[in-house]
Amino acid sequence: MNIAELLGILDTIAPFASAEAWDNVGLLAGSEQNEVGGILCALELDEDVLARALALGCDTMVVHHPIMFRGRKDLRSDDAEGRLLRRLARTDLSLVAMHTNFDRARPGVNDALAERLGLTEVRHFESGMRLGDTEESTLKDFSALVGNALGEPVRCYGDPAKIIRSVAVMGGSGGDCIPDALSVRADAFVTGEVGYHRALEASWNGLAVLEAGHAATERPAAALLARLIREKTDNIGLTIPVYNLS
Repeated sequence: MNIAELLGILDTIAPFASAEAWDNVGLLAGSEQNEVGGILCALELDEDVLARALALGCDTMVVHHPIMFRGRKDLRSDDAEGRLLRRLARTDLSLVAMHTNFDRARPGVNDALAERLGLTEVRHFESGMRLGDTEESTLKDFSALVGNALGEPVRCYGDPAKIIRSVAVMGGSGGDCIPDALSVRADAFVTGEVGYHRALEASWNGLAVLEAGHAATERPAAALLARLIREKTDNIGLTIPVYNLS
């Protein structure tokens, strides 16, 4: 299988055409003619991910967050991204980004988050938000559950004694989905990051808000992406590890 064929498979998982116009998805490094022998899935490219791909013998990386997101015009070595890009170019590894297209996919980023939190009866919304049920608990106890599941501290807005049964989730920066969470009468909204005043106002309107970290809420998506690729390539013996499952 070459990169062109892999892109075709990825397009069935999360169509590239569904990405936001401002996004930077698809093949970002390498060639469509490059052969694929091993794929490392990760949240984003950094020095550790690149080193892990090389150590594992993976010639391809599929990530959620794209590089060159703001349209670089140089490859200088005196800043972090520039150094990373120069090193990536020297390796000749292929890099594919699945960003807002995977946010919108079914299953996608927010299904992975809902699954990690143990939500049941998960419902989908056009915005990408998911709504699911959790075992009844107080907000204080539910916040602890979220922190344990995602492995990072959680900032919580709302009455600690509030009873939580229904939970809306949006990985990453999910503040724009607060009106959606309010409209479906969710008890709590779990997202990566949201402005203080917006979260406080939501709590005044009866919606508990839990800020669990941008990376922490999207990291489970890498494992889901790897699983979906495995399902579609299970007859060709690819190695598809995941970097940083926590």
